[in-house]
Amino acid sequence: MDVVALTHAHQDHLGGLTAVFENFRVGRLWIGREVSTAALAQLEGLAREKKIPIEHELRGKSFSWDGAEGEFLWPELSPEEIASSAKNNDSLVLRLRYGEQGLLLPGDAERSPSAPFLQNDANELRANVLKIGHHGSKNSTMPEFLAAVQPRIGIISSGVGNPYGHPSPELLERLEKAGVRICRTDFDGAVHVLTDGTRLTISCFVECSEVRNDTGTSTGAEIPNQKQDGEKK
Repeated sequence: MDVVALTHAHQDHLGGLTAVFENFRVGRLWIGREVSTAALAQLEGLAREKKIPIEHELRGKSFSWDGAEGEFLWPELSPEEIASSAKNNDSLVLRLRYGEQGLLLPGDAERSPSAPFLQNDANELRANVLKIGHHGSKNSTMPEFLAAVQPRIGIISSGVGNPYGHPSPELLERLEKAGVRICRTDFDGAVHVLTDGTRLTISCFVECSEVRNDTGTSTGAEIPNQKQDGEKK
């Protein structure tokens, strides 16, 4: 694996990475804000033991891999500013673009980062695929953020029967009003997104119910790019 990106140091995000490091060859570990917790210290210790370089990513940093462009939109704080505890809004937020397709991965970021995101040019925020923030919490993916991103597909990572009630009915209603088609791991299992830069192929471990209803296929549904204003058709 070229890179493992840890969005933030909450247990439900870092707890499985020990097994990943023990069973896969990992090229790099990406971390946002440094947090002085035992769990993160243990993970970083294992990374160093495995000779996995640790890189702190911040807003404004970017990369290019074989035609795919990536930009970090959050966090903004310096990695030298060590927090005493992990917070959802410290999450790494990454936007990926390949050809005509864009994907936005906001981790568990909730309300407050939306304002800095909206300071960016609208074309820099727009993405056809949005991984819905914080497992579909009602405080994530607010209307102004949806209006800026204009996603066509929303992917929600939430456990079956989770005690938090994710995804929230309010969030699902917002997505429905915005015309976003939804895949969710509690219904569909693992969701796989593949693009050649022009089309998206969405497949699910169980079935992509929303994509199926819209395209007439249960898995491997191909979704052509939606041309944005000013783009060549």
